[in-house]
Amino acid sequence: MICKVPRATLTFLVLLTTVAVPAWPQSKLDKIKSDYSAISSQLEKHIVDHWWIDDDPQSPGLLARQWSLAGEWVAAWLDAHPAAGEEALEAALAELAPTEEPGEHLSLTKDAFLIAAPGPIGNVFIIAKSNSHYRLAWSTAQTQEASGEQAEILAAWRAENAQHGGRGPYWAASGPAGSVMPRLGELPKDGKGHARFYIDGTYAQSAGATVGAQISLWTWDGISARPLIARAYTLMIDQSVGTRVEGDLLKVQQKKFFRTFFSCGSCEERQTDWIVRLTPSGIEDLGEKSMVPELDAVDELFYRLIKHKPAVDVATPAAIEAAGRIVQGVKAERSVKEWKEFPTLGMMGGWKIEKDARGKVLCLSTDNAGSNLFSVKSVGGKLFITGIEDTEQDCAR
Repeated sequence: MICKVPRATLTFLVLLTTVAVPAWPQSKLDKIKSDYSAISSQLEKHIVDHWWIDDDPQSPGLLARQWSLAGEWVAAWLDAHPAAGEEALEAALAELAPTEEPGEHLSLTKDAFLIAAPGPIGNVFIIAKSNSHYRLAWSTAQTQEASGEQAEILAAWRAENAQHGGRGPYWAASGPAGSVMPRLGELPKDGKGHARFYIDGTYAQSAGATVGAQISLWTWDGISARPLIARAYTLMIDQSVGTRVEGDLLKVQQKKFFRTFFSCGSCEERQTDWIVRLTPSGIEDLGEKSMVPELDAVDELFYRLIKHKPAVDVATPAAIEAAGRIVQGVKAERSVKEWKEFPTLGMMGGWKIEKDARGKVLCLSTDNAGSNLFSVKSVGGKLFITGIEDTEQDCAR
């Protein structure tokens, strides 16, 4: 016998069943992705000129939370995809933040990865496996084991130091002022087999091609990353040579400045390499090496003449006399006040180095002194200027 249940009773039973059975729990990945999206939407309201957060007291917390969620996402994603390796990290980041360019990443070990978070305000973190699960093991956002100037440099990566603070478009950052855009690089392992890496960071700047930068070297001991050295420097963003590793040497090419002539902001100038040797037990700072020693020699000669200092150890009497005429000619075109405030041969045009029977010849043009040929030879391990003559030739390389 079939017993019919009244429609009202059936509706009540269905409703009761719906209430009594809990909804399926949201997956961990979905929860992190949802939280990341919500935080990113809130943070977007506090972004200034693309590269910084505003000065609202809540902004650093939102940025730090976004960074943390990015790390948690990658860890959970790797747990959910146990067969995936480094080659899949780009897909994981693209899934989290599809509108952002995926950050760079490196494999430190088979179970530890160095990753740049998506987004223009830089953050770098390490995801490592522990007890069969991946975790966020380290981040540039945390306070590092450093002191003095190196601690200040590394502080630029912290969320609170990415605030805008009324910066102008050409405001060149350095020290603890962020934000910083990272580029990652692998270094030779140490004597214990620990992975080492560098983070080459360019400070955010709204305009201008000569910008502040920093580089830091790290070792990963399986638990955390520890800084070996950090250094601030300046570069032209499109310079032909940058940071590179050559064997056990890390070379950081930087833009420095001459004293008696100068280059445009989007030009190279006094390029030097800062060199660090990676040893099994640590690092050895080898200092700087000029990449333009011939230009240095010319700058030194003119600097001494402008400052009325002896120059007999850097040039022959004939070269000193010729350089003196150039200085007097440029000085005559300036007012006394202008020369006193900024004694200069002007902005560099082209320059090139050729060889002839006498040795090296530097062709250099500046907008106040025109084009000149400087004969240069090595004497006692130092460059010595033996002659100067003006020229009509193009000094461009």
